[in-house]
Amino acid sequence: MIINNPYEQAGVWLKGSFHNHTTNSDGWFPLETVYKMYGGYDFLGISDHDKITKHEGEREIPVVFEAIEVSSRQTHMLLVEPPHSIMEGYSNAFTIENYQRLADAASANGGFAVFVHPNRFFSNYWLLEDMLRLEGCLGIEVYNGDGNPEYDIAFDKWDALLSAGRRIWGFGNDDSHVYGQEKRAWNVVQAIDNDKASIMEAIKRGSFYVSTGYGFDAIRVEGDTVIADLRSNELLDKMYKYVTFFGSDGRVLQESTGRIKQARYACRGDEGYVRIAVYLEGGYAAFSQPLFVTQA
Repeated sequence: MIINNPYEQAGVWLKGSFHNHTTNSDGWFPLETVYKMYGGYDFLGISDHDKITKHEGEREIPVVFEAIEVSSRQTHMLLVEPPHSIMEGYSNAFTIENYQRLADAASANGGFAVFVHPNRFFSNYWLLEDMLRLEGCLGIEVYNGDGNPEYDIAFDKWDALLSAGRRIWGFGNDDSHVYGQEKRAWNVVQAIDNDKASIMEAIKRGSFYVSTGYGFDAIRVEGDTVIADLRSNELLDKMYKYVTFFGSDGRVLQESTGRIKQARYACRGDEGYVRIAVYLEGGYAAFSQPLFVTQA
């Protein structure tokens, strides 16, 4: 049995978000204010609708990414580090051909594409069949902090893509537009260093998890066992956690609960993948990337 663990490489844990807006599109605040709203973050992306916002001015955030939210009336796609050349004759019209061209351009530039708010059925969402037709998207936004969690959580579509054979990572972002939407969901990246190249490399190999306030100290594999070391300190160790291991088609493989510091799952070999969700007493959560399981 082979268990592909994206968290094998050592590094430092870094916190950031890629999907946020300014007054350059429909955000309420200028760039300098958004920088202040995200004080304490290690990295930040600005993804205005159909515009690439240039990073400028003073900021304390060490690393910033250019991005754009391709925003057709039907569905939206996040491009991180797209080339500015896409703005020549730019169109946000939703066709598989157009979105594929834009996703390919971001990838060729060293960036990546993400399906965003795919379950926002009252406005801009993704049909599963369209997601399967588009090739090369690195990720899907499984937790979007902008709206109602009933519509902005997409673990069902993530599991559907994974179970269809796609190797795709889950992202968490605020999609912030107004005050109060910041710091609701973020990505915690295990990178060699806090620079753009290291963060990008870690993101592409899946060495990060989504957080809404809780986390992992490590995710390890020993033999055929996946081990989640939960975030631990004197206060957290007194609180209840609820840990679920999921496999293909979103089936529950194992559940653990209690004032625990660690959860373990022994793989059988037929899981397809194993991903972990942990909820802390009070509702804060963390969601791992899938560890793909194959027979040797």
